Amino acid sequence: MRKLDRRGKVILSVAAAAAVIVNAGAAWAYWTLGGAGTGVAVAGTAVELKLQGRSDESKPLYPGATADLAVTVTNQNDFPVKITSISPGKGKVTADPDHRDSGCVETGVILSADVLPVSWQVPKNTIGVFTVPGGLRMTNSSDSACQGATFTIPVKASGLSSAS
Repeated sequence: MRKLDRRGKVILSVAAAAAVIVNAGAAWAYWTLGGAGTGVAVAGTAVELKLQGRSDESKPLYPGATADLAVTVTNQNDFPVKITSISPGKGKVTADPDHRDSGCVETGVILSADVLPVSWQVPKNTIGVFTVPGGLRMTNSSDSACQGATFTIPVKASGLSSAS
């Protein structure tokens, strides 16, 4: 084996010192690094619920009477929805085709209150059918031909996502 001369020892010492300094700097940087930045998340788009209100076929309405309101809710969202109230929707209450053909134009059917409080859970991507007991009323302004008809009632819902 060859012995190192003075020049070799100096080069080797400088290289060893440089390696120690570089490694110490890397270790310090590793433990003290911080960072900042921005991230982006994209929220999904909510799909409007589809609602259809109907009178109870087993309990026909007549002037002055109340009946249950059946509401079918279609939730095509990827999250569950909690419906907290039902109110009149846009459009006209209509009778079934047979009663319409018999002269039922002015139905006199209205919701029993401007806002009907409910607490309905509609799971994601499902159809739910719910009942509001006594949710409909027929006024005295209905056509005689409307007695015993099944009615379609436009309704709208208020609620919120019940995703956890």
